[in-house]
Amino acid sequence: MQTRTHFFRSPLFPIFMIVFVDVLGLGITIPVLPLFAKNDLGATPQLITGLTSVFFAAQLLAGPILGRLSDRYGRRAVLIASQLGTLGALLLTGSATSIGWIYLARLIDGFTGGNISVAQAYLSDITDEKNRARGLGIVNAGFGAGFVFGPAFGSLLAANLGERVPFFAAAGFSLLTILLTIFLLPESLPPEKRNREQTLSWKTPFQEIARLPQEALKTPSLGLLLSISFGVNMAFFAFQTIYALWFERTALAGYAQKDVQWIIGLVLTAVGLVSVSTQAWLVGPLVRRFGEKHLVVFGNLARGLAMILLAFFPYLWTAIPSVPMLAIGGGVGLPALIALLTYTALPNQRGRIIGLNQSAAALGNVIGPLLSGYIFETIGPNQAMFTAGAITLLTIAFTAMQLYQLPIQKPVPITHN
Repeated sequence: MQTRTHFFRSPLFPIFMIVFVDVLGLGITIPVLPLFAKNDLGATPQLITGLTSVFFAAQLLAGPILGRLSDRYGRRAVLIASQLGTLGALLLTGSATSIGWIYLARLIDGFTGGNISVAQAYLSDITDEKNRARGLGIVNAGFGAGFVFGPAFGSLLAANLGERVPFFAAAGFSLLTILLTIFLLPESLPPEKRNREQTLSWKTPFQEIARLPQEALKTPSLGLLLSISFGVNMAFFAFQTIYALWFERTALAGYAQKDVQWIIGLVLTAVGLVSVSTQAWLVGPLVRRFGEKHLVVFGNLARGLAMILLAFFPYLWTAIPSVPMLAIGGGVGLPALIALLTYTALPNQRGRIIGLNQSAAALGNVIGPLLSGYIFETIGPNQAMFTAGAITLLTIAFTAMQLYQLPIQKPVPITHN
């Protein structure tokens, strides 16, 4: 009981809530936003999937700047600004009268989307090496909870109260986290530790993007892993942004709109639950048994085959095998890929390597939705679903042999006395 009370009174609780609400808002948009934009605003599939691309493009450009701002002016101020951006974006989305307003909202949310990265930096400030994994586990827990509850929460509200209501509900939670930050979260980076000499420029994000090919060519093992990250993220967001539209057009054709909403939310919640459970209980034993390289290959094979299965058999029952394939595949494949990336760098360079991976993934997140939206609208929904699966399988097919041959030396584990 004392430990639980300490958690609610410590900075860990508002940090957990910040991450949870940020991902909750994203989780709400996955099943609700595409159908809201289509049914209420008359948007085409290309315009709908473009919303995700715009968000990640803005985040890709703003991320490096927000990180530097937090180093220069402190974490708390940037966290509050990021949350205000999320709040404004949710309110604007809920009250939008055209797809243009939704695009503006996604731009605002993307440009101010430093909540999670700055929260991770905050936890690094307030924890030592012994407790850092537990602290960062708070971020992962907020992630998991947001993706589990977000789709279900959004779908239930949309099905029963209307498709605009989930965005206002999420805005209410966002306002709560702003208040928690203002009144409960102390600054973690005192003035004497801030990097006042760090330069800020509009060129910064473009310089970060330009580093991707430079670093990839300099270190072939890193280049291979970044290529995998780019490919599988492009494929997954090509899939994710059309999933609700695909379900409505194919597997749930003829169903009432209310039923479409809650079924999609239920499926996505199941994916979230299985994925979180996999990361919590299966990743460790599977890594020890098979190693990270096998998990990257077989995890993404499972995800790609699940998408192909849905493309060839567009029925509701297909969700039964596809859900565990998608969730377990992503649950084991993504952490294993991050682990392999960290093995390519010295300990004091791992933050930079993870930052490069985030840039590679974000580029894929921008391109994937544009591709699937175009194919969905011009050729058909099943062809768009097939394309997402094919990109996943081709990425692994072209890189698996090189991946297994990588001479990656695992770092010596740090022990604590």
